[in-house]
Amino acid sequence: MELLNLRAIPIAYERGVYFLDKKESEVLNKTKYKKSEQGFYLSETIYLLENKTFAPLKKFIIKKVKEYTRDVLGIKDQIYLTQSWSTINTTNAFHKPHEHPNTFISFIYYAQCKDGALRFDLNTTSIREGFNFDFTVNKFNVYNSQRWELPVNSGDIVLFPGHVRHSSVPNKSIEPRIIVGANFFIKGRLGSEKRLTNITI
Repeated sequence: MELLNLRAIPIAYERGVYFLDKKESEVLNKTKYKKSEQGFYLSETIYLLENKTFAPLKKFIIKKVKEYTRDVLGIKDQIYLTQSWSTINTTNAFHKPHEHPNTFISFIYYAQCKDGALRFDLNTTSIREGFNFDFTVNKFNVYNSQRWELPVNSGDIVLFPGHVRHSSVPNKSIEPRIIVGANFFIKGRLGSEKRLTNITI
């Protein structure tokens, strides 16, 4: 699992790690969708992964989120799947900047993607946090950029905290860009009595 060092925001991704079989692809394409204002199609269900056909994909996603929680975030708190859905971006369709409220971890799986990038939008850059100087940039990188694009292709996965503002670039391919998204939340006992932070979710 690779990491994007974006203002210490733990954005993780892997390339070409899961590909749908024929049956999974057929069910995903036959899922009922509704069209959005931005031109993409959103599945009517928000529990897509509860379909038995996607059992292997669901198992894979949960495994990767647990790995991210344990190895990247370095915490042992329990997490669980809350929603899962699919979107189809036809030519020139895109997702506008948004966050995922009530979400601890967001997961995106690119089931079909010949052209695309996941865009992250930040309030400021790393080097402007202290003094907010208007620097003259000669080479854009993760430290001086307020926006960063992560190229994606079929089979890729991306994981990040749900509060991170993100969007997608328009699909320039004639082939639809199809993703499966999933949100996760935390559960169980958090904090400690000693620090007066103990709660149970």
